[in-house]
Amino acid sequence: MFKHLPLLFAFAISAMLAGTSVHLRAPTLRDRILQPRAALPARPCPALSFAGALTVTPTASSSPRLVINAHSSSAFDEGSDRREENMTLTITIRRTARACDWDRFTFYARRVRSFKDAHVRRDISVVYDILASKFPNGAVFPRLETLDWFPIDSGLFHRVRVFLSPRLTRLHISLRWSGDFGIFDTLSAKCLALKNLHIGDGDSSMEIYPFICALQHLETLVVRCLDVKAFEHLSRLPRFRYLSIMFDTPGLLSSRSKDSPWFPALRALRCEFIDAAPNLLEQTGRSLVQLCVSSPSCQWPPTTPTKRHIQELYAALASHCTHMLLETLNVTKDRSCRAQLIDPAQLDLYVVSGDDLRKLFCLRNLVHVSLEHTIVDLDDAVALEMAQAWPCIELLAFPCDSLHRITLRMTLEGVSAFAEHCPLVRHLFILFDATSVPKSKLASGKKQCRASQNKLTSLDVAYSLIGTKKKEWQRVAEFLRLIFPALDHVEAMKPDSSASGHVLAMHRSWMKVSDAIR
Repeated sequence: MFKHLPLLFAFAISAMLAGTSVHLRAPTLRDRILQPRAALPARPCPALSFAGALTVTPTASSSPRLVINAHSSSAFDEGSDRREENMTLTITIRRTARACDWDRFTFYARRVRSFKDAHVRRDISVVYDILASKFPNGAVFPRLETLDWFPIDSGLFHRVRVFLSPRLTRLHISLRWSGDFGIFDTLSAKCLALKNLHIGDGDSSMEIYPFICALQHLETLVVRCLDVKAFEHLSRLPRFRYLSIMFDTPGLLSSRSKDSPWFPALRALRCEFIDAAPNLLEQTGRSLVQLCVSSPSCQWPPTTPTKRHIQELYAALASHCTHMLLETLNVTKDRSCRAQLIDPAQLDLYVVSGDDLRKLFCLRNLVHVSLEHTIVDLDDAVALEMAQAWPCIELLAFPCDSLHRITLRMTLEGVSAFAEHCPLVRHLFILFDATSVPKSKLASGKKQCRASQNKLTSLDVAYSLIGTKKKEWQRVAEFLRLIFPALDHVEAMKPDSSASGHVLAMHRSWMKVSDAIR
């Protein structure tokens, strides 16, 4: 039956590239024809995807009838089933494939710019065998620029070779088996124009590093780890702007020469090692605009960063980042350790104080800040300094879960500081004590430059304290409405069923506050 597959595949791909969506199943082809979303001008096909089926983003208006008529009627019989909302066609092959049956496929194949196979499976592997035999030198799509390849079987990865094109500028591959690393020899020979490279899954291999060193146009890289030579190479690239690295290779940062270039174009950095992040920032922090630091997601058992690690990180940020460049700061820990119970006797080893946070107040251009790495102890004085130091802030988050409860020293007075000094803030996620409501500065009648702000729409209070009586939560709602007139949503974390009655009552009070301000 497989002798018919070349014709089936040629029909499927050519119909798909003309603007339809086709599902391929052997030995017959039952393809659901979906009308294009919109009539678009003829242009190179922007996307092609295998995900258990063949799909493509439409590029031109064409009906199923026109697509079928474009093929020789001697090649197949057509039947239809209109019981479903979308017409289903059954294609029955009359004869074996001819060379001319590929003409339409090769015509449209030159238009494909993006190809993605998210779930390469053995039941469709015969299709790749056909392509490999038809295009022995690879380059099924000679003008392909973007390729995503995620096989789920160790015997399928090598089939990616038929799609490797010298024009590739973006490659995302998943490496799960040791035999997959042989692909880098082929990539080094064919794909040196890459600008965006994402190597996911699996352990790293020495074959990766020479390939990275051969790429002279690289702009973004996602990789598990780097060796010294690859790191030095990246630091010299004039357009390299994004690096995501999971592990700190021993000796990587300590061996760097003082006279080496310092990543002149690097704007965004993501690393999964808080303890080594200060050394990495010394090499890369000068031009950063965005920084995300987290604990390794694959580390077991997961650990919460200690206060010492955070202090070293904050000091490195203040020392090595350009104060007016950094806009986004995201420091997190692995999600699996967010519910870890810290021994109360060791709480001081994890709580970050206001004095520690003050090291960050020199970063005057911060727009998005999320510090959910550990417990943060705030008071009204620190909140006021923070609001004054970060006037451009739009999102500020200090998440905390209920297992790490500490005495809340920040009150609604501290919250009002963000209304006075942060005109652009849109979302706050912060813990405070709302059991006591201060007199509103608006109600006092004193004219101020900015007594309230009109941007904040969302307030997440997590497990903040609040009175449970009607008059108490009503006063909180009135106060928040006065200082944040645009506020339309207050979110509070829902306690589990084992929580005390008072904790559950406080959650209900916050829900009533949310209803009252709408």
